[in-house]
Amino acid sequence: MPHTYLHAASVLFWLVLLIALGIIFIGARFILSPLRAAHDFGVPERENAGSTYLWAKGTRDVVSGLIAIGLLWLRVRPEVIAVFILIASLIPLGDLLNVYAHMRGRNPLVLFIQGGTALFMWVLGMFLLRA
Repeated sequence: MPHTYLHAASVLFWLVLLIALGIIFIGARFILSPLRAAHDFGVPERENAGSTYLWAKGTRDVVSGLIAIGLLWLRVRPEVIAVFILIASLIPLGDLLNVYAHMRGRNPLVLFIQGGTALFMWVLGMFLLRA
């Protein structure tokens, strides 16, 4: 009988874990060092100008990563993880649009962070649907 959940021997398991840990890392940066994280994100904030927003963004990212890890831990079917990741890929896509709309001449390379994350999540979700 084939496995109905992702095992640690599966590349897809490790890719899901990688994206989850990456999102948690990004979120933790927004909580621990919000001004630096905002600068690297592409929308720098002045001291105390956006701390609440930045902490909220950090919390959102940490929770999103923890949900993915929770789904792995619960051993749900790959299709369930795929649906979560495909829907969650809208977060970095929205971030990309937000950064693009507020760049005001800043370095456009920061768009690759959000765009690359969204694309990676979308491709991973497609592979998970076929697992």
